[in-house]
Amino acid sequence: MKFETFIRQNARVNDATVRRYADVARSFAGWLGTRPLNAETVQDGERWLKTRYGPNSLASNITTAVNLWLKWKGHPELRIRRPPKEYNPRPRTIDDREYRELIARIADPMERLAVRLSHDTGWSPSDVVQIRKEDADLGDVTVIRKVRQKTRVVAEAVLEKETAAELRSYIETHPDMDYIFPGDRRKGRPNRNRTWVNAVLKRHGATFTPRVCRSNLATAWPGDDIKGLMVQGGWTDPKTIFSHYRGNLRERQVGSFESAFGRQAKDRDPDDGLPGYG
Repeated sequence: MKFETFIRQNARVNDATVRRYADVARSFAGWLGTRPLNAETVQDGERWLKTRYGPNSLASNITTAVNLWLKWKGHPELRIRRPPKEYNPRPRTIDDREYRELIARIADPMERLAVRLSHDTGWSPSDVVQIRKEDADLGDVTVIRKVRQKTRVVAEAVLEKETAAELRSYIETHPDMDYIFPGDRRKGRPNRNRTWVNAVLKRHGATFTPRVCRSNLATAWPGDDIKGLMVQGGWTDPKTIFSHYRGNLRERQVGSFESAFGRQAKDRDPDDGLPGYG
């Protein structure tokens, strides 16, 4: 049985993840070479993996891929340990002025739209490049509706009016397109590669990545509308939002406390413009 078939039978993952697991396994097998496949070698392999990947990658895709490969090789008793994930209590956010300046200096309509959609939806690059014309509801409020690859959840992302206007204009000038970001059909790709969005941001000097866009969405979203945030970004579990993306938790808690009781919990700077002074 091919390893890719084994992955599909033993893990609930999409085709992109199957390919990623297979790539990781090939890399691990290449490192293994002629070494015997035993507990000691696997421990050495675990140390080698730590030199190549961060703890969060090891805690998810990398560990799963290698352990599936070991099981496929007939050694289910050999496993690499899954390290605890590291959570950033203050994930990066995007300064609005920086974002507007970036948009202003991107002349290419397709590239500018890719940055806008990444910012507004908070979706991963693999989801952004697979947006089709039929996914766009160009009503009074423009919404992109799509099943996200990773979570298999239907996300319905509202777009700001400027993004919506550019999307509408782009669709009107490309009436025959299917994917918003078409790929090279001569190479068998109907849409752009998922790394293309990252390359666009880097090429235009952005200091943030699509992952920061997702973090920015989660952190800036009002705290009393978690359901709306889950629909916008295509999350399945609010725990993921709070663990991975939702920054400034103490500040949010203090603000909620003060709002609930109408009493101050934090010393204020006289010049910060907050209630309690003036």
